Amino acid sequence: MPEAPRRRIDVTTLRGLAHPLRVQLYDALVTYGPATATMLAERFAESTGSTSYHLRQLAKHGFVEEDPTRGAGRERYWRAYPGGTELDSYELSGGGSGEAARLVVDEFRRVQSARLGHWLSAGYLQVPREWGQATVNSTAHLRLRVDELAALSNDLVAVLDAWHERTDGREPEGGDDARIVEVQVHTFPVAGQDLP
Repeated sequence: MPEAPRRRIDVTTLRGLAHPLRVQLYDALVTYGPATATMLAERFAESTGSTSYHLRQLAKHGFVEEDPTRGAGRERYWRAYPGGTELDSYELSGGGSGEAARLVVDEFRRVQSARLGHWLSAGYLQVPREWGQATVNSTAHLRLRVDELAALSNDLVAVLDAWHERTDGREPEGGDDARIVEVQVHTFPVAGQDLP
């Protein structure tokens, strides 16, 4: 099955994501899989009415969709739209959308950093030892040209895409000892140096 293309966030669709709770809801659906508005309300200590409203707004802008394979009766499951998203903050920095782009990027970074911080502070104590030993926290500093940085970034994304395709379709409750594993890869030039 061919992988769904990444959805590029533009000025119009950015409005659908430019709310902290919407970023959190979208991130939760991407990270943990399909959920109902009630389940998400409990996770984020919000009202079901609030999460329902924000899920509908995310759906209107193409970030989430109803999951027809789950739920019965009035129970509606939502899932992240397949393929993921891509946001070019440089492209969105003009035309009055810069503040919205910063809000979205900052909120995604905040929730990712919170999960990483939890793992580093105590999360590793909550899993069997072999899971902790299978992880890695590594930093590398390379001297790269811009074309090499672009190639490295593309290679890392290709590796993650290949693993995503390999494991796509696994259910968290499948009983196969699989867990949700977050991979955070950051490539960027280090601050404090002169860049051409």
